[in-house]
Amino acid sequence: MIPGEWTLRFMRSVIPWVFLTEHQNPFAGIVWDEEAVYEYFGNPPNNWPRQTTFHNVLRQLPASDVEGSVWDPNSIMHYGFPAGLIVKPEKYQSGLQPELGLSDHDIEEVRRFYPALEGAENPLLEPFKLEFLNLAPAEQKNFRIEPRSTAEYTIQTFGRSDTLMVLFEDVEGQLRYVEGDDDSGTGLNSQIHTRLQQGRRYVLRIRLYLNYASGDTAIMLW
Repeated sequence: MIPGEWTLRFMRSVIPWVFLTEHQNPFAGIVWDEEAVYEYFGNPPNNWPRQTTFHNVLRQLPASDVEGSVWDPNSIMHYGFPAGLIVKPEKYQSGLQPELGLSDHDIEEVRRFYPALEGAENPLLEPFKLEFLNLAPAEQKNFRIEPRSTAEYTIQTFGRSDTLMVLFEDVEGQLRYVEGDDDSGTGLNSQIHTRLQQGRRYVLRIRLYLNYASGDTAIMLW
């Protein structure tokens, strides 16, 4: 598996949890026909009130909240828009439809934010043993899971924090995505509930976005 490939596979399904919507990029320079946007998204199938349309489409993100990138119209995080909503750039007055899948820039950014981790073997996450993570924002910790029996298991974080948690099965050194959860912005904890097989080996990866209070974030398997 190439470096960072686990993230690419996972992000194809959950990239909206990690990156912000590209059309709200403060470097995009999009000029909207705002009333046309409100009318379009206020009708079926969205039926959004004006406040929701503003938040999801027209609101430009502060430059201080965006780390680094120029506008990518083909990003997987870019909405498609029909004709008549964009005034500038003029080439998109007839509509903007991003290409399917991850753009080259998406892949580059995913690899930058989620590089492959090398080094010593991951610590074992044992059932009913609370493990403190002691992570700083943007740091990540890995655990291995070796089930003692085939059963339904729950894996959950504890503490006031935003975390992304992803579970993989290790198949002869190849990490295959099993399940993932992101509690970012929800006020909840990340939780995975899935069936694990005795004799198989799993890898759990946890990345911390933000701590809301002092103290550690913790993880438990049961």
